[in-house]
Amino acid sequence: MDEVAKILISGAGPSGLVLALSLRKNGIPVRIIDKEFGPRIGERGAGVSPRSLELHKILGTFSEVYGDGKPIPLRREYDPLDGHKPVKTFPMLPSSDSSAGVPHPNFVLLGQNHHERILRSHLKELGTTVEFGAELRNFTQSSGKVHVEIVHHIADGKEEIEQTAVAWLVGTDGAHSVVRKSLGLDFMGETLEDIETVIGDFRISGSSREYWEHWGDRKSSVTYLRPSAQESDVSTFLIAGKINREITSDPQTIIQAFYNISGRRDIVIKDVIWSSRYRANIRMVKQVRVGRVFIAGDAAHCHSPMGGQGLNSSIQDSFNLSWKLALVEKGYAQESLLDTYAEERLPVIAEMLNKTTELLTDRFGEAAPQPSRTEKIRADMTQLGVNYRGSSIILREGAESGSIQNIGYSKESVDAALPGDRAPEAPGLIDVADTPALTVYGLLSPRRHSVLIFSDGFSDKDLDAISDLLHQQSKDTVYGILIQSLQTPRVGHNDKFDRVLSDNAGHAYATYRVTGPCIVVVRPDGVIGARVAEPSGVVQYFKGVFNV
Repeated sequence: MDEVAKILISGAGPSGLVLALSLRKNGIPVRIIDKEFGPRIGERGAGVSPRSLELHKILGTFSEVYGDGKPIPLRREYDPLDGHKPVKTFPMLPSSDSSAGVPHPNFVLLGQNHHERILRSHLKELGTTVEFGAELRNFTQSSGKVHVEIVHHIADGKEEIEQTAVAWLVGTDGAHSVVRKSLGLDFMGETLEDIETVIGDFRISGSSREYWEHWGDRKSSVTYLRPSAQESDVSTFLIAGKINREITSDPQTIIQAFYNISGRRDIVIKDVIWSSRYRANIRMVKQVRVGRVFIAGDAAHCHSPMGGQGLNSSIQDSFNLSWKLALVEKGYAQESLLDTYAEERLPVIAEMLNKTTELLTDRFGEAAPQPSRTEKIRADMTQLGVNYRGSSIILREGAESGSIQNIGYSKESVDAALPGDRAPEAPGLIDVADTPALTVYGLLSPRRHSVLIFSDGFSDKDLDAISDLLHQQSKDTVYGILIQSLQTPRVGHNDKFDRVLSDNAGHAYATYRVTGPCIVVVRPDGVIGARVAEPSGVVQYFKGVFNV
């Protein structure tokens, strides 16, 4: 890329890649480096939540992620005394039916290595490739710049040192983050020393596994085997409990531990593709920004593997930060907008961290499992109820403010379509130019606010005023979408808005619960920033975000 990078991202996992891709779609030059010598192998972080799928729609990566992903397999538990005897087969997560507002309500299974490959491919199309073998070693800040030292690891153990400067630095460099440590940020929480775990991938001969299988006794040792969604001969394993500390030193000891617990020597393991000893870290920071340096993803918070929140929360960190950082870098917003990254994300992380810790305790703790509580918590793992209703940049008006005023998780926020909630999907929107049917998420973009103007209840004069207001904003920062119902078709506004659509099936009016004059401002991260009945409300929202 010929452009000089404005932002350096250290760490090329899902969080860093999503951040880089979103910034590139905003036209911001970025560099993304990773100390590894090439793409990571392994199927870790394989559950992609419904909310993450929605963000992939905005990012333009949904078709590959959803197309390559598969449904989460059923879980099958075996008799601890007879590993060949199934005793229970059931869904890992509650399953929901699709609807107009939530067409993809269930997790999909996609190995993190495949997930990252898709993101790297899209990033490469925009002219940015991951710089592998490049390690951030030091950085300092001065007015308007971050001075960084990057070590490039080359052949024969040699190193080349690069000194450069960028406008911003973001550490998405994992739980052992150099950026977090260099900033001196406390990583509060605990490491659960009594839950010893080895994770990795097996290559297995014979027919592919069908279930997410579980053997052993939770009071001693257990092992799991989960088939890959993409490779028929690969299964991810987990071995936990009272296990030999030496089993990671030799693949054969891992295989033997699996056989000892499962009793399933009929499962022929050809190879251990990768493995790692793991202890559950339950940690998060209190601060995600120091000056011109940020942290996101595992660098800012570590979850237990229960509930599939680590990767998904990390992706949402990046999406929350990217549009704000892009607006500030372009000069369209004040730097104070960046403070809302911590304001909005840290309460959500804290709440989801508590939920995943409860799942871990329920699974491996001393007390007997509580299935009803576990099922309730697992239902929240979709992240569709994450809301920022209490955020300082969310505009709430009267009755539209809803009963919840905090930031966190609420089932009400899944489909209430109120300020701070996720924007619902809505299919079947027909362009007046007779193009194929569109959906709300097909119109959203990481580079702009999308303003949905539901025409019912507005006069032609009102619509002219709204159009004038939108055209006063900086170029490419807002996108006006007039949505007409079948009951009140309008003419003469085709040239006043970016899109004029007919809600022929009534899905948009229904999922957004429109009963009168209504303007919904959807942020670039798919969150409703404002829901108002007058153009003056849109002006008020823009004042809280843009330099207006």
